[in-house]
Amino acid sequence: MKRLIPILLLLLINLPNFAISSELNSTNKFGSITGFIKDIKSNKAIEYATISVYDREKSKLIDGTISNEDGYFEIEKLKTGNYYIEVSFIGYDKKIIQNIAIRNYLKQNNLDIIKLSHSNKALKEVVVNSDKDDIKHQIDKKIIPVSNQLSAEGGTAVDVLENAPSVSVDVSGNVSLRGSNSFTVLIDGRPTIRSAQEVLSQIPTSQIENIEIITNPSAKYNPEGTAGIINIISKKHKLKGASGLINFSPGSHDNFASSGMFNLKQKKSNFYIGADYKEQALSGKREIYRTLSNTEPEEHLDALGDMERNLKSYSVSSGFDFEIDSLNLFGITAELGKSYFDVQNNLTYDEYKLGGNHLFENSVEKAESETNYFVTTFNYLRKFKKKGHELSTFVDYTEREYDKTIVSDNQIIGAPINSFLSFLEDPGKSLTFTSDYTLPLSGKNKFEAGYKFETLKLDTDRSLEENIGNTAILHPEFNQSSDNNRTIHSLYATYSGKLNKISYQLGFRAEHINRDIKYDGDHFEIKRWDYFPTLHTQMSLGKLSKLSANYSRRIKRPRNSELEAFVIWNDRYNWSMGNPNLKPEYINSFELNYNTKLGKHSLSLESYYRMTEDKTERIKTLSEEDPNIILSGIENVGKDHTLGLEAFANLSLLKWWRNIIMADISHYKVDGEYLNSYDSNNTNKHIFSTSSMNWSLRSYSYFNLSKITQIQFIMSYKSKSKWAQGEIDDSFQTIATLKHSFFKRKLSASFIVRDVFNTADSGKTYCNEDYRLINNFDRDAPTFTLSLSYKINNYKMNRRRKGTNFDKM
Repeated sequence: MKRLIPILLLLLINLPNFAISSELNSTNKFGSITGFIKDIKSNKAIEYATISVYDREKSKLIDGTISNEDGYFEIEKLKTGNYYIEVSFIGYDKKIIQNIAIRNYLKQNNLDIIKLSHSNKALKEVVVNSDKDDIKHQIDKKIIPVSNQLSAEGGTAVDVLENAPSVSVDVSGNVSLRGSNSFTVLIDGRPTIRSAQEVLSQIPTSQIENIEIITNPSAKYNPEGTAGIINIISKKHKLKGASGLINFSPGSHDNFASSGMFNLKQKKSNFYIGADYKEQALSGKREIYRTLSNTEPEEHLDALGDMERNLKSYSVSSGFDFEIDSLNLFGITAELGKSYFDVQNNLTYDEYKLGGNHLFENSVEKAESETNYFVTTFNYLRKFKKKGHELSTFVDYTEREYDKTIVSDNQIIGAPINSFLSFLEDPGKSLTFTSDYTLPLSGKNKFEAGYKFETLKLDTDRSLEENIGNTAILHPEFNQSSDNNRTIHSLYATYSGKLNKISYQLGFRAEHINRDIKYDGDHFEIKRWDYFPTLHTQMSLGKLSKLSANYSRRIKRPRNSELEAFVIWNDRYNWSMGNPNLKPEYINSFELNYNTKLGKHSLSLESYYRMTEDKTERIKTLSEEDPNIILSGIENVGKDHTLGLEAFANLSLLKWWRNIIMADISHYKVDGEYLNSYDSNNTNKHIFSTSSMNWSLRSYSYFNLSKITQIQFIMSYKSKSKWAQGEIDDSFQTIATLKHSFFKRKLSASFIVRDVFNTADSGKTYCNEDYRLINNFDRDAPTFTLSLSYKINNYKMNRRRKGTNFDKM
């Protein structure tokens, strides 16, 4: 019943959407105006040009729209009458088309191509009120503009992804892509040594222009990751002059964020410097219930208490780009950052047998980690005379230091304190060299090829100390060291072209990995070639609709800790161990997508099928040494299959109300077998087969109260899902945002409320023939954030001897 009212509210708010079909059916009673907007010199399509329709007699604004990526626009539902249109775009002179008539016998007015000339007027302040598309579909990716995500202001990339298709974010801020937490995060198309979750939780939205969701990447991209790629596109400053942005976001529950960026753009150079600081906190109630079903009578271990999680981080970054001449450009960047992360659990354990006595134990566990990193990049772009013919070279060097300490104090009432102290040091270095070559061919054909070299070195040291009262106990089995060295050479080639209405791209990638792991005198080495074909196609169905189909083969390689064949101490009741025989997962992914525009509305349908060979799962079993300890191992359990359909609808219900609906329904099946983690003799196999129907529904309502005041209301529901050893509970979350702008839009203030109805709790269940384990977490909610953002702009026009084009470096 806790989630019943919000779910009903989610359904009620979307009832007006079902009336859309009748509204669309009535459009044939009215007239329309269509056309294409292009640059008068280059004849290129102009996207996001504003087209306004006026009543010719009254000079009254009637309607308007913006052009799409092909420069195409369409304005429907115009009554019979006389009109004129006004076309405008940043940096161009306005153009007025007179004498447009809508008659009963002349309902469709095709204006063909409208060409705009560059403006000679100085650029002062530009305010665009037209809504951009919340999602832009391309042949191999979806693009989410960050500027449209009001609830993400003052936050991080994780807050943006809460509103992104194909992506879900749980109550703890963990991101998954189409149900998988195995994906790759890129920054401007480049990899990073830091984990995907770490990167997403630390990049402030003020530094992000767009986020690209690539569920079926082409051969040009790294094939690592089951579900695909999330690519963070940082903001670029194209206009000459000085600009800046300052964000300040205090919040409830000890949340705070601030960031600043200054940019100076000259004729041939660009310099920027930025910094950010954030404090993110999460707290709530924890419940753990464990039942041993292989004992008589049953044994139980319950735990109740509180959890607090805190993240503090800061970073400083700077970059410089220089245009040597019209054909040669280079750039260099550097970033220095540090983060502190701590989690504290205050739990009371209750151990008992049915009908027996209870043994209570108080536990205080605090895990603290610190990460220091330094990243520097160098890129060089060599252009050739033919447009689009270029060679790009990129070098990335990253250093990271990671330290983690766990202090666990446990006390049975009346007994001395039992203390554990665990240490982890995990420094790493990586070097990446990438070279990409692009050769335009006749027509729209294009050939691309590239080479990538990446090397990674990690040195890991772990240790454990235990003290009972004043007595020290040694655990040499938990004192481990390992060295991991990995080198990957990659070659790829793609060929793209167009046949009539069909665009296509063929790709092939080959990778050779050399991985060497040393630990406790043992040596484990992997040398292997892997091959990854890709195919992407797209067909235009008229001017407003597109159909695409694509295929890619991907890989998920085991992480370092997953290959280490020794037991790792995590806490008093949980240990883990790796598997040196673990194979990589190989993923075959297929998609069939359709998107179209219906007047002011847009619709997309995406069907997908993903099959994983040698599926890996974390398997939790009871330790032979102590049945109170759960040992988490990892194995290749078999195959899994996911068949799903995603639907996205962008509905302009009224001039002041726009609603976006995203739905995803999928069938998941996994079958195979696994061993108990401690069983080295292969005698205790668990054969399983499980499946589930999973679905999610998200609704985004945008209300424009005025030109400077907006409200955004988001509701999302995710159903239960299963895997080899259990299931995850369903969840529901609501976010409300009020935004208002001041001082000619230079200052904006957003008030954000997350988890309005306090329903975004989470639960996870693990089970097999021997035990059942339930983990529940109910976070403290709702949370409140006030985000203040101030823009500093001092743009000037870059005048050249020939023409008045803005500098496009």
